[in-house]
Amino acid sequence: MKVRNSLAQTLKKSLYESLDADMLERMAQDVIPDYDLRQRTGFPPNIPMQAQTAASRIVDDVVDAELFLHFIERLARLDREGFMGRGYRIAGLRDLFKAIGAEGYLWDAETGLFMEDPRIRRTHNWGRLVQGEELRLSFLRIDIVKNSRIVKVHGESAARSAYEDLRGILSRSVERRSGRIWSFEGDGALAAFLYGHSTTSSVLAGMSLVHELFLYNRLYNRIGEPLRVRAAVHTGPVRYVPEIGEILKQETCREVVEAESKWTPTDALSITPAVAGTLDRVILDRFKPGAEPGSRALVYTIALGAV
Repeated sequence: MKVRNSLAQTLKKSLYESLDADMLERMAQDVIPDYDLRQRTGFPPNIPMQAQTAASRIVDDVVDAELFLHFIERLARLDREGFMGRGYRIAGLRDLFKAIGAEGYLWDAETGLFMEDPRIRRTHNWGRLVQGEELRLSFLRIDIVKNSRIVKVHGESAARSAYEDLRGILSRSVERRSGRIWSFEGDGALAAFLYGHSTTSSVLAGMSLVHELFLYNRLYNRIGEPLRVRAAVHTGPVRYVPEIGEILKQETCREVVEAESKWTPTDALSITPAVAGTLDRVILDRFKPGAEPGSRALVYTIALGAV
């Protein structure tokens, strides 16, 4: 998030009106590990520091570290829950929320986090991930079956039109569940999910894709043969970097590609054991053991009578 100077100044004022220097340092340490306020300011340990000085330095450091939203979220939790049995009230917190909302972010009360307002923007990092941050992400991998044949038989123009239809179906399935499409090129796509129940969201997005594509092939497909895909969901640790190509090289991304290519039949969605163990029974019961040799996946598919 790009932080305007006026917003940074508003936060500084809120901080020094609400907390002393020691408490401000505690809050900073929760978002910047090993944060040492006196080391950063050059203040000797035997000289009391004014809250205004502490607030100014901490806000500048939080902005530089691209952790502004994380810090506001920590303040909101302090205002709501207190600290070590003591209550704290953060002056001007409502004004800060309004200003952040004006920058295109929505407050999610369930998670206690700010999210991009999808009506304004949808960036691949949700507008808040920081380089080097360790995360647990859920991925939905899509592969278009016999892509080369579709282009050869029906021509590039017809194939491109069908793939744009597929992208629209995937976008609707993913973005309505707070996911992001990280890549869509060639014969495949990858979508990422992070917030809320990310595994459930990714699985529901995959099931929605299978259903919508089933209907699309019967009602709207214009290329003369079904557009067929394989889809798989996997979850695991990822170290975030801005270059999506570098993320795709990480183990969790490689594993979801393997699940799709090795364990998933055509026109189906598979889930790995890491995903299956997180799902509600109502969803999990819709999946059956995969028939592929050596498969550890569970598979979901539909037939005409199931729609």
